[in-house]
Formats: sequence, C-alpha cells, structure tokens
Amino acid sequence: MYRRSIRSVAVALVLLVALAGAAWYGLGSTGAQQAAPTPHHGQGGHASPEASARSPYADGFDPEAAIRSLTPDEVAQIERGEGAGFALPAEVNGVPGPRHVLDLADELGLSDQQAVGVRAVRDEMRAAVVPAGRRYLDALRALEDDFRAGTLTEPELPGRVAETTRLEGDLAAAHLVAHLQTAALLTPEQIAAYNRLRGY
Repeated sequence: MYRRSIRSVAVALVLLVALAGAAWYGLGSTGAQQAAPTPHHGQGGHASPEASARSPYADGFDPEAAIRSLTPDEVAQIERGEGAGFALPAEVNGVPGPRHVLDLADELGLSDQQAVGVRAVRDEMRAAVVPAGRRYLDALRALEDDFRAGTLTEPELPGRVAETTRLEGDLAAAHLVAHLQTAALLTPEQIAAYNRLRGY
C-alpha cells in the first residue's frame, strides 16, 4: 500500500541523488566550480555525513517495538479492526465503507432498513478483520523476530514473505468486501453524497 509506495519513492530518490553526484564529479574542476551550488547556511552549506546517511525511518524507530515496519498507530488500528489504510483502494475511488456511512446516516438519509443492513455489514467485517489482523501481525512479528535473531535462511525467506503477504491480502480483502457490500445497500445519490461529504 502507501508504505510500499513511500519506500519505492525513497529508493528512487537515493538513485537520483547518486546519479546527480556522479554527473557533477564528471564535470572536471572548472565545470565543477561552475556547477557547484551556492552555500545556504552555516558550515558552507554541506550536510554532515551523519545527516546524509540518516534513514528516513529513523525518527519513528523504536528499538523496543515488537514490530518495527509498522507504526504503533498502524498496529493499534489493525488490532482494533480499524482500516489502517487497507480500505483506501475502495474509499478513495467512490465505494463507501460501513463505519463512515453509519456516522453520516442522517446526512445520507439512510432508511431504517438500510441502517440495519449497513450495521450487519460492519459487524460481519469486524468479526473477520480482527482475527485476520491478528494473524497478519503475528506473522509479521515472527518474521521481524527472525531477522533480528539472524536465524532466517535464504531458502526459507520467500515462503515466509509470501505467507505474510497472503495474510496481509486476506486482511485487506476483508475490509474491501465490506465496502462493496455497503455500496450495494445505497442509492447512487447516497454514494455521491457520501463522497462529497468525505471530500473526494
């Protein structure tokens, strides 16, 4: 999801910086002097090696956390059966979710029958996503534990990653199917109003 997109962007930026540095050094002394940027602040504008080497994940790093590849808020949301970003493919593409539809019941003019149906979808979703989230977090925690312990082997790694990814997919699907079920209970006008109220 967005975490993977952010990591991909970070890798691309690192590569671009490396290529730009190589091109700059290839200009020669005269070209380098002409191409050198004007210093901005303090210390001639040069970043310290420590600053340039610092990971973008360092500020949120907790050495005591059992799961370090998710934020504490993401872990808490998954444990509570909340979205944690898994429903975004539906939510931001016009397919409402049950929780927010119930929050906006008055504004959307939900009938009593619709409200009963959406509540049933919400309850069924929570019954699915809480255990699915627990299985995903357990697998991710075990994977990180083994990385820290240095016990993972190259042959077993693909299977472990595939299993963790499968469990993450199960969790995402449980959230997303609830959006499909919710949208099926609403009129096109209610869906349009939902998206307008949600700012999409």
